[in-house]
Amino acid sequence: MSPDIIRELLDYDQHTGVFMWKARSREWFKSDRSWKTWNSRFAGKIAGYVSKNIRGYPMLRIGVLGKRYKASRLAFLWMGLPLPKQVDHDDGDSLNQRWENLLASNNAENHKNKSMQRNNTSGVSGVCWNKASSKWRAYGMLNGKQHYLGLFNDINDAAAAVSEFYSENGFTARHGQEFSAYQKSDPMILDYKR
Repeated sequence: MSPDIIRELLDYDQHTGVFMWKARSREWFKSDRSWKTWNSRFAGKIAGYVSKNIRGYPMLRIGVLGKRYKASRLAFLWMGLPLPKQVDHDDGDSLNQRWENLLASNNAENHKNKSMQRNNTSGVSGVCWNKASSKWRAYGMLNGKQHYLGLFNDINDAAAAVSEFYSENGFTARHGQEFSAYQKSDPMILDYKR
């Protein structure tokens, strides 16, 4: 997929993060009927749909010419920039495609900005109850490896150890925070959820 094709088929508003279908010329279709039908049905409408991965993480995808793409990656193409290995959403909201929210990233950097996992039961990222010792276990993940930070009687002490680990290893301030990004009241984002 090239930037020229993306710009020909889609409009991207970098301030709202919304992709809209452009009217297509006749050359994209096999028949006059399919050309007219497609344009009357899609031209000028919001492009994309929300899909969720196995863990329930929502992503905005757009089907272009028979292939599905993450909208965040299409934004880089639309802007004429090379595709990064990954795209990180600065605010942690995978449905927020505003240009100022999209960061070129890689797997290691992306993991330093993720929100608390949905299966967390302690309320603190990197802290869990250790049944065998009846203490709070603190740990941090870095470059795919788990780092043991100790056992603590008080959850606040375990949280402090995790916080120090994050700070020393370049994690964002938002990392590990609870985030209900998918209950936004932004009407443009709600349109994607329909």
